[in-house]
Amino acid sequence: MAFSLKRNKFRLLNGILGNLSLLLLGAALALTITYSQIPWLEHAMLVALVVIVVPIVALYLSLGVLLLWNAIIVWRKESHTLSNMLTLILGLAILLSPVFSRALRAIFPPRISWAVMGLMAVFVGYFAFWLVNFITSFLITRLFHPKWNQQYIIVLGAGLINGERVSPLLASRIMKAKDFGDQQFEKTGKRPIIIFSGGQGADEKLPEGQAMKAYALKHGMTAYTLIAETKSRNTYENMLFSKEILEARKIPLAAGIFSTSDYHTFRAAGYARYVGLKIDGIGAKTSKFFIPNAFLREYIAILLNHKVFHLIALGLLILLNIGLFIVQFNS
Repeated sequence: MAFSLKRNKFRLLNGILGNLSLLLLGAALALTITYSQIPWLEHAMLVALVVIVVPIVALYLSLGVLLLWNAIIVWRKESHTLSNMLTLILGLAILLSPVFSRALRAIFPPRISWAVMGLMAVFVGYFAFWLVNFITSFLITRLFHPKWNQQYIIVLGAGLINGERVSPLLASRIMKAKDFGDQQFEKTGKRPIIIFSGGQGADEKLPEGQAMKAYALKHGMTAYTLIAETKSRNTYENMLFSKEILEARKIPLAAGIFSTSDYHTFRAAGYARYVGLKIDGIGAKTSKFFIPNAFLREYIAILLNHKVFHLIALGLLILLNIGLFIVQFNS
């Protein structure tokens, strides 16, 4: 795992290795305590299991309700787009799954209904597996902090309010870069160059990069060298066009970081590495009510970035499940 982290802190393999390490460590610890036959250690292990298992079971049983509650809050405070209704969709799916299961058993013969539910279990289990590893991978990245020697910070754009004003979410990304730059200046006397990256959307009156630069100047960043990148339309282009600016100014590509919302750092780092920027990110805090929806959105986006792999892997698992059903049906 240490080797994997050294190569790239922002990849799902770290989550898989991290979870596997925890499982192996837990199993080894449990076996050691069991074979030690020390009563107080065995009692302590049972207490630890209860402390760990009970909250997980409680979360599992109440997950559908919690997701619907979160969906109501998001509905009241955010726009009613499909991407902002992910917790609503997932919450309804969880709550309605027992109804669907009963209906399936009532309509089809037992073997057919069990086969369909087996396929659903494979489907749900597959995506749950990657979701858990994504969460673990993200949490691992939170353990690291960039060094105070950065020569540049790329601030990633987001939509403007009414096509012209910096949103609170976008402002938090700008101020996160400012906070890091200010702290670095206090420690080293050197300020990083700030690149505000974002083009002009169809519903926007000016490029996001230009609006961000103007906002930064109004909020105490006049001592910085500020550059507006105004061509990019997505995170991939944010990184690509910012890289072109760095190369034109002969700034070492590895001597910087990017600033975005905390939930977006993992995926953004992938795009950075894809264009040749092996840099880490700093994340501005997201409103707590929006975190579940934001993480689901990022998770889906990461899966779609590797859709061929996941389609093949899931397809093979489904074929294996169908094959096992056929063998069992004919036995």
